[in-house]
Amino acid sequence: MKPDPDSRPPLIWDLPLRLFHWALAIAVGVCIYTGLDGGFYEMDWHMISGYVVLGLLLFRICWGIVGPRHARFAAFTHGPVTVWRWLRGAIRRDPPPVAGHNPLAGWFILITLTALLVQATTGLFATDDIFVEGPLRHIPPPEFLGWTQSEFLRFMTRIHRQGEYIVIGLVALHLFAILAHRVYLREPLTSAMITGRKRGAPVAEALPGQRILLGIGLGAAAAGLTYYIINL
Repeated sequence: MKPDPDSRPPLIWDLPLRLFHWALAIAVGVCIYTGLDGGFYEMDWHMISGYVVLGLLLFRICWGIVGPRHARFAAFTHGPVTVWRWLRGAIRRDPPPVAGHNPLAGWFILITLTALLVQATTGLFATDDIFVEGPLRHIPPPEFLGWTQSEFLRFMTRIHRQGEYIVIGLVALHLFAILAHRVYLREPLTSAMITGRKRGAPVAEALPGQRILLGIGLGAAAAGLTYYIINL
């Protein structure tokens, strides 16, 4: 079903997903800035924003399973043939219409969420042996690794520091993709993630409901679980 050009764009992105998106963008931005600066007070904010990122990711994992259909991981994970068909159409400025995330963006989202989850997790153990220590630094490493506590903390710290540049690269790619969609494909993704309405999406794909109460409940649960983790 093709969209009616004279009708209002359908609501595709639910409110909890949009709030997650912008909160994550702010928290990751703070993490990157404070991590690169490395000052004493900046590192306090770095750790706080890292906890926020962890809580948001826990919410997104749950929302990707029980949220509205366009927020679910199953809705935007496709095989290589589907990805190639969309990319070939995008190069020709005529990509196949999709209501939610396009097939290429879907995999990019999963990669980005995974990278951020690795960063948030390793940050709980990272230490500079001076004045910055993750809240879980005292937890012993798994026995099957055969590592001492110091070896485990050095490994987690090294992954965390190197992963920062991967996250910066993914953020840069994300910004480039937004620009490419706006200039080359004439698709304003930023406004769609603000209003939730996506121009060009089939009207039949509009959300019947946003599950706001469920989102509030899962958000509170994610915040509580994050608080529990960092206070183990």
